Amino acid sequence: MKAADYQRTKDSFTLYLKSRAFTKSSIKSRLVVLNIYWKWLEEERLEAEQVTYNELLSFMKWCRNKGASQRTVQTYMGTIKHLYEHFIREERTDKNPATDISIRGVKRKTLYHILETHELHALYNSYPATSLQQKRNRVILGLLVYQGLKTAELGKLETTDINLREGKINVPDSSKSNGREMKLEAHQIMDMYDYTLKVRQLLMQMNPKRKSQTKEETAKLFIGEGGSCYSFSNFMTQLMVSVRKINPTVKNAKQIRTSVITKWLRVYNLREVQYLAGHRYISSTESYLQNDMEGLQEEVQQFHPLG
Repeated sequence: MKAADYQRTKDSFTLYLKSRAFTKSSIKSRLVVLNIYWKWLEEERLEAEQVTYNELLSFMKWCRNKGASQRTVQTYMGTIKHLYEHFIREERTDKNPATDISIRGVKRKTLYHILETHELHALYNSYPATSLQQKRNRVILGLLVYQGLKTAELGKLETTDINLREGKINVPDSSKSNGREMKLEAHQIMDMYDYTLKVRQLLMQMNPKRKSQTKEETAKLFIGEGGSCYSFSNFMTQLMVSVRKINPTVKNAKQIRTSVITKWLRVYNLREVQYLAGHRYISSTESYLQNDMEGLQEEVQQFHPLG
């Protein structure tokens, strides 16, 4: 493999990562992985575009023999999945050999207690909505318990992402998740309608001493007094304090999202849930099966190709 081939791949892969909104530091670390992978390809006299699933397993074992931990190998494979998605876009190959590789044995950080459907409904229906702030937070809660959005996704939503006429929400893509269009529940639409057309305007008018809003603030869906959008973490803190009063078993927003995805897995197939959850890879969706199968158990089975 010629040095020119590596440089060409490095340059085009860098552009791909930038198009997916990766940060400079993240791109830098992924290029380090690319360099490691390329050295292995040269040792094995393999063309990157022709690598198979089994050959990637050999690469993983090679990394382990070099002293890489399970978690490090998992990180490497994440980059290689991106590399082959890039190759597919460039029509350098028609398949991603890393798609079905999932490194089990890297212990998940947390196995959450799964909230059942009726518990999720109860959180939303029991949440107080007297003040303007509570009405805003109830809308946020609805997007957690019915659409399973991430906190980061909620904070980035803009008013144009809501289509009240069709009862849908557009979740934009990011460097870590795919965009998707999702339906709102009927009772959510009423609360969303009240928030976007009345409550949000009243919040904007509060705190008259505050400086004029920036374009970014004006566009954000969830705002505070005077239109501020820089305190979304405070909104979430307020929300979770109230939610735990309703159901003390609730730990955080991630637990709610995990519960929603686990519920979807009981109803839809993996590909449908992958779309709803915004997962880039099917392996991310499959990992949620663990919660459904083992509940509160703390250990994950040691069953993986590097065993």
